[in-house]
Amino acid sequence: MSEFNLLFKALNIVEEDLKAEIIQCGVVQTVPKHSYIVEQDKYIKWLAIVISGKVRVWQENEDRQILLYYVNPIETCVLSLSATFRDCKSVVNAKTVEETTIIKLPVRVVTAWSFKYKSWNKFTTESFIFSYEDLLHSYKNLAFNKIDKRVLDYLHTYAKKNKSLSIPLSHSQLAKEIGTTREVISKILKQFELSGLVNLKIKQIELF
Repeated sequence: MSEFNLLFKALNIVEEDLKAEIIQCGVVQTVPKHSYIVEQDKYIKWLAIVISGKVRVWQENEDRQILLYYVNPIETCVLSLSATFRDCKSVVNAKTVEETTIIKLPVRVVTAWSFKYKSWNKFTTESFIFSYEDLLHSYKNLAFNKIDKRVLDYLHTYAKKNKSLSIPLSHSQLAKEIGTTREVISKILKQFELSGLVNLKIKQIELF
């Protein structure tokens, strides 16, 4: 019940009928690290709201990944949210970055909530807006910034968020975050190291 109360408070859900419906049909689940929440080309049957933890959302084509955004606590994957309005297959993958607790809601039930409940409509609208802004930022980054700048910006952002200059990522992992190949990342990081910007270790990058 504590997960539901946390959700109600965070989303300012005051409608007692909506609370009852969420408790009745919602399923609290703790998902291990690196587990799929949504898989590309599969029908979406559940809407997952993250209560704690983090979920990575990306598109994949052959051996390359394009990071779209992360889903943080009291957020949901907006592309899954779209499935509450029409029956569709997922165009993205979503996987937990760490052990994550979610509330799963069947999409067939959620469909009517945006029309019935003001607080849920607000959550839906804001989710679409925030995700659009994230996608626009990602597009601008891909379109207008050279890849070496994108890599350096990513490393500095990661370090700032985690309050550490030691970044525990392999070249392959960083390539997936940037949306390129491991070979390209290795070449860029080697240039950074020669320029005195980073120190490279096994599965770790240290910023100076």
